[in-house]
Amino acid sequence: MAEHHDDHDHGDGHRDPPSFPIQEKSAIWGLVLAFVAYFLCHSFVYVENDPTAVAEASARGQRVEWTSFDKFYSQSPIVFKQPADHAELLQILEGAVRDNHTVKVVGAGHSWTPIGLTDGVMINLDKFNKIFSIDAVHKRVTVQAGIRIRDLSAALAANKPPLALRNTGVLNRQSLAGALATGTHGTGINYQIMSADIVSLELITAAGEVLRVGRNEADAAMREVFEAATVHLGGLGVITEVTMEVVSAFSVVKRSRLMPLEEVVGGLESLAEASEHLLVWYVPYTETAQLMEANRTVRSQMISAMSSSSSSSSSSDDNGMEAEEKQGSSLVSKLTRAVHSPLLLYIRPSLGVLQVRVLSAAGWFSSLFPVACIPFLNRYLVAPSLHMFAGGVSSYSFYPEGYQGIVLDDHPDQYREAEWFVPFENFPAAFADFQAFLSERKGKIGANFVVQLRVTKGDELWLSPFRRSRGSCRGSEIEGEEKGGGGGEGGRERGEGASSWYVSIATLVKGYDCEPYFKAAEDLVWIPHGAKPHWGKLHYLNYNQLSRMYGEEYERYLSVRRRLDPRDVFLNQHLRELFLERAIR
Repeated sequence: MAEHHDDHDHGDGHRDPPSFPIQEKSAIWGLVLAFVAYFLCHSFVYVENDPTAVAEASARGQRVEWTSFDKFYSQSPIVFKQPADHAELLQILEGAVRDNHTVKVVGAGHSWTPIGLTDGVMINLDKFNKIFSIDAVHKRVTVQAGIRIRDLSAALAANKPPLALRNTGVLNRQSLAGALATGTHGTGINYQIMSADIVSLELITAAGEVLRVGRNEADAAMREVFEAATVHLGGLGVITEVTMEVVSAFSVVKRSRLMPLEEVVGGLESLAEASEHLLVWYVPYTETAQLMEANRTVRSQMISAMSSSSSSSSSSDDNGMEAEEKQGSSLVSKLTRAVHSPLLLYIRPSLGVLQVRVLSAAGWFSSLFPVACIPFLNRYLVAPSLHMFAGGVSSYSFYPEGYQGIVLDDHPDQYREAEWFVPFENFPAAFADFQAFLSERKGKIGANFVVQLRVTKGDELWLSPFRRSRGSCRGSEIEGEEKGGGGGEGGRERGEGASSWYVSIATLVKGYDCEPYFKAAEDLVWIPHGAKPHWGKLHYLNYNQLSRMYGEEYERYLSVRRRLDPRDVFLNQHLRELFLERAIR
């Protein structure tokens, strides 16, 4: 320090300001990384449709266009309407029937199929967003069906006492009606799809008839309408009001970690039983999977538990920090171990946003190269982008409002997705065939993005992809149901005989033609193993195949559909292919 002082002391009372050695290269890389982080935070963003702006433009007589969120499907309706009440809605339906136009209802446009498109009249129900009642005693909420899931979740959380939807998908930007229409699901072997929590609903037909139907309908015909409407694909009418079961509010602790893919697949059942909400991502042609395990808790209990856990995590983590070190912890994990872990619990969701955007950027960049380069780019670019925030102390995150913890911190931007639901007992063979399928087509198909695994409890809804027949479940699952694993706040008692669970396998493609990948996997892997597709994601099935998959319930649904919509007002070309309906215009 004396030498440093002498270098800057001129002896006349004047001293130069102290200088410090600057790592110029580090500074340059720091600026580059800061720029990259800023760029990623403002690029590769999931861009939502703006129905209000589209409706206003249509009201001015402008030609408007509605697109799916991935910008793949688009169509210009004759008119785009956003009614504010029943009177306006009924007037729109009357005019459409009079002018022989088809009608489709859209919410966020979050679908990979053209299920909501029409060149006729398009309706958005964002103004149907009122909450009529919240019953904390009987754990029920009655709302207009156009409300966005995130808004409903926030309102339930703000209630006294706070409540929550039992489960949601991994995205909460959709309208409630749209999510219910396509059988939207979350993850967890004790949690069914969102539609399983419907108690009653209001449906308006093309003829203007207002039907109120519920789970306990005594009239057989009205009970059939309810069953058909729980997962209705937009083919019956307009769902305007829903009463759903809810649960007490909860907080969520989520952990993100890496495991060898082979161990994940082999131990999926135990992993699913150990975590209330399990989500697995891996990149094709790599051997490591990232697990996102979310568990519900009470905030005070979580802080106490995590404080004690953080003090010992560096020496003995349940799943082995040593094991993570052997696998090679991520750079972020190493840097953040010096930071007090309770603080990281709150910071980690922001890192999750950055992770998704880095992953999206990596997928986009890989799509600039020939398909033969995909295996190399997956291993050295896409997979490292996925894993960069996994492992170590930074792997834990805390969500005081639990509804924010059972969804992704962010969502990738434009990509194509297919998702199939495989009965658990068929999963090992199906996944082995899928891996062999990928290997045989290595460098020939656009498998450049993640594969996602989730688990969901079976149900008895007519068009639910998770529907199981009574008596088909395994003894261990029936035993678990009797012990309460499927009832209470974790899952509805309705359909307890159908308590077996499914593994959903979602394949994502970014930038490449997905059909050679998705169509071949559908024919060669998923259908032979008894899987069913997500109604809102890409598949290539027709009426004959779907009728065989769903059996009697599919025909029962179509019978109700024809009764409620004899003039096919709510059908578009996509639904005609699914329902084998002839054009009558």
